[in-house]
Amino acid sequence: MFSKKGYSVIEVLLAGSILALAISGIVAAILIAQRNNQSNIAQSQAMEMAKEGIEALKSIRDRDYKLLINTSSPAGLSFSDGIWSIIYNPSNTQDQLIKPLRTRRVTIANDTNTNSKLVTVTVTYQINSEGDISTVTLSETLSNIFEYSPVGVTSESKNYRLVDDSIGDIKNSFEKP
Repeated sequence: MFSKKGYSVIEVLLAGSILALAISGIVAAILIAQRNNQSNIAQSQAMEMAKEGIEALKSIRDRDYKLLINTSSPAGLSFSDGIWSIIYNPSNTQDQLIKPLRTRRVTIANDTNTNSKLVTVTVTYQINSEGDISTVTLSETLSNIFEYSPVGVTSESKNYRLVDDSIGDIKNSFEKP
């Protein structure tokens, strides 16, 4: 009879290959998780950049609604001296961040309502270090809020007054600021 004093070569090779498969699976899972994390961070940054674009367009609308001119091709946004402005026919580098690569473009079109514009902000962003890209798009309808009077206001209802509890004062309910 044969006596066993140790492991055979086949048993050692089999155990080593099982260990190698397990380690490679763990490493692959870590790499996939890291890549997904990079992608999620890039998407989150792009979404914030798109939200900032919508807020910039609201700021432009509040300053002067007539500045929201329909675009035939995507435009860019510029912020200087505390004022947002629209860059029509921007160069490839205007309204662009380099690391990671993100570009924001806006389009403005008439909405179904005559005193409204449909604005769309599209951010193209780099997902990972390999250079894969994706886009995030946000749209909103911006109305010319200074053209409208409150709904249901008649000449008689303008005579009502409101008490402003915060300062203990009485003021007209529909006074312009």
